[in-house]
Amino acid sequence: MLDPSDGERRVSSPQWAERRRITAEVAGLLEESDVVRDPSSRQVLLRLVEESFGGPLRLRDLAVLRPQLVELVTACIDRTGGLRLLAECLDVLEPDGVRTLTLFQLSDEWQVFEQFAEHDLGWLRGDLSLVPVTARWHRFVVECRQLPLPEHCTSLWHLFAHLVVAPSTGGVPHWLRLLGRLDDSVPAGSRQRLRRLVRTLAEEWDVPEDALVGAAVTGSTVTASTVVPDGDVGPATAYLIIQFEKYGGDDDTFIMSHWYQWASPTWAPVRGEHRHVRYGDLEAAVDEVLSETERRWAHQAGPVTIEIVLPWQLINEPVDAWRKELRSPVPSPLVVEYPLVIRSLERLRSPEWHRRWRVRWRGVAAGGGSSQIFCAAPDQVDAQLEALLTGDEAAVVLVLSDSPLPDSAAERQLLVGVRSGVPAIVWHRDPVLAAELCRVLRSMVESANGFAGGVAQLPSHASKLRQSAWGEDPSASGRHVGHGFVILWDDPLRQPGQPGSAGDDLGEARE
Repeated sequence: MLDPSDGERRVSSPQWAERRRITAEVAGLLEESDVVRDPSSRQVLLRLVEESFGGPLRLRDLAVLRPQLVELVTACIDRTGGLRLLAECLDVLEPDGVRTLTLFQLSDEWQVFEQFAEHDLGWLRGDLSLVPVTARWHRFVVECRQLPLPEHCTSLWHLFAHLVVAPSTGGVPHWLRLLGRLDDSVPAGSRQRLRRLVRTLAEEWDVPEDALVGAAVTGSTVTASTVVPDGDVGPATAYLIIQFEKYGGDDDTFIMSHWYQWASPTWAPVRGEHRHVRYGDLEAAVDEVLSETERRWAHQAGPVTIEIVLPWQLINEPVDAWRKELRSPVPSPLVVEYPLVIRSLERLRSPEWHRRWRVRWRGVAAGGGSSQIFCAAPDQVDAQLEALLTGDEAAVVLVLSDSPLPDSAAERQLLVGVRSGVPAIVWHRDPVLAAELCRVLRSMVESANGFAGGVAQLPSHASKLRQSAWGEDPSASGRHVGHGFVILWDDPLRQPGQPGSAGDDLGEARE
């Protein structure tokens, strides 16, 4: 039996009021549709909805259209995600119509009121519905989801509702990150109420307040972070990180994982699917992932950096010579288009080395010119090199005396450099060019000879050097220092699968 007092509570609740409103609006939208008014087309719509639900709706055969539609909408509201399925089915019969877009908006709204049934969000709907979605918020959505904003998101309320429905990654729900950035977008009279709501929801979702990227919520204040003005794209870089690790056993199979993130000051990458790759197919597998990522970013405009994380047994792989579009008649070297660096899987997997790594990383932005480079002599290895690096806290770039081939002195230098926390380790595949490489690197970090930005821009400078090499010597037969130039560049603030801020220590230097 129904409890009368429960009915009174239900009818008076904000959620129930919103349910009545949304039911009436959706029924009104359907009633205006030529597809729905036509009995035969309406039956097609009902069959599509039933197929989407996986079973019959068991609606009564009512003579009047409006009650029929109210019953249909009620059946959809009573199923999780039902209104969205109804919108998608109508979109099949009435594509790209205004009614369909409005129906998507209402379906998202209902998810909001259903998910936050304990909170009165009617005031938030009223405030955010008046604020249009500008370029700033388009970038925010891409930053969160790597996907463009849906067409039906025309106000900040629609955007908030969309993010409530959309899956989140990185630990903090995207909708909560959005609320944390809205202080300057709501009327002054609503800001205190918004701050209380953000703190309450952060507690309910077990999200530390300092994890709300874009806003610092402390006490009774919310301080918005620095936001790129609308229309100012800025020089931030998108990243594609591809990682290889040995699969196990004695065969030549590797596990390839990858992460991607469009330009953002916040490191919260999206993880792609992993796959098993034979040694002979590594280059082709990278080409495939790159093609997938470029298609995903087809609507974006901006630079992309590729980072390839290698285990020790692959550290000498000539990834700087790998190509893209291998199936085309003219494959192109990756380094012609992309800044490309390698990273050390062993360093990522060895937390006992991370404190020294982070300490040295701060020096990347500190400046210091040529004092930041340590060019190792062939006989400087093991404890001697470690002692020299420990005594030279300014050194953030280590130049090996040769390629780190197995059982070579340069391989031992590489191990010492990684263990000592040196974030940038460089070598040349042609030992004859090692001395010239040191000279070129000093020009880069001293911002001389056309290089600017110091050591923080080393990957970018390396990319330009490689482009110059391919432009002047496309056959790679000469001895241009840009051919065979390898740079291991490890940023501790941007670790695969580890959320965090990519700009905490470097600020503007990393742009």
